[in-house]
Amino acid sequence: MTKRELTRGQALTVMRIEVLGPLRIEIDHSEAGLSGAKIRDILAVLALRAGEDVGRDELIEELDLASTTRDSINAVHAHMRRIRRWLQRHGMPADLVETVDSGYRLNLDRECVDAHRFSDLVQQGLGLAPAAPSVVAAILEEALSLWRADALTDTRQGPLIASAAEELHQWRTTARGALLDAWLALGQDNKVILSAPRFIADDPLNEALHVRQLTALRRLGRYAEAVRAYHNAERMLRQELRVEPGAELRTAHTVARRKISSGIMHEWVELARLA
Repeated sequence: MTKRELTRGQALTVMRIEVLGPLRIEIDHSEAGLSGAKIRDILAVLALRAGEDVGRDELIEELDLASTTRDSINAVHAHMRRIRRWLQRHGMPADLVETVDSGYRLNLDRECVDAHRFSDLVQQGLGLAPAAPSVVAAILEEALSLWRADALTDTRQGPLIASAAEELHQWRTTARGALLDAWLALGQDNKVILSAPRFIADDPLNEALHVRQLTALRRLGRYAEAVRAYHNAERMLRQELRVEPGAELRTAHTVARRKISSGIMHEWVELARLA
């Protein structure tokens, strides 16, 4: 993995920033605490756009400085000085955060930020689907393992962070669906059954997740559980969206019910034969 590695005497300083959960900064494999809500928000924004310019005005809007300070430009400069001093105290060069035309740039490799590693892995996995399900599953499992909680849960969620977090959650939803498809293609229905409830808890109105859950339950002969899962999905869709389940979900439910009915009929026939 490519990292930002900087010579400090004979040692190497490695910095990573994690945003797939509360903001977490790691330097030389140890967590480095950063206090101050605004400077944490700034560093999160810079990390989300690592290697790219972030406009000073964008940061002013993100932190709502125009309405909370008399001089928003000086306030941004002051926050940047604090970040640079913090970097230097932890053995990092101050110019890791570089001033550019009307803005700033975090000179950190994308691979050092978990959000970028995640999105790169997901795109790699989706690019191989559905032809190589075992490879796709391995890639997407690695990608999803980077998540510790919902993205950036401890930030103010200004417009930049809110937009980035929403996009990351959408990528997570896509990755989860593709992972379930890969497991189904591999016949790993137990993995689907174990993971689908957790995925559904985060995204209960996603019908595609319910369909995959019912498919795995049905394939393992757990028809009664499939019917119960369908009714749970149906209730949530009616309560939250006031809509009925879609055709694919209804079909999965119908197949499960028919299997139950045919099983009951078979038992009756056997009992009649033995009577």
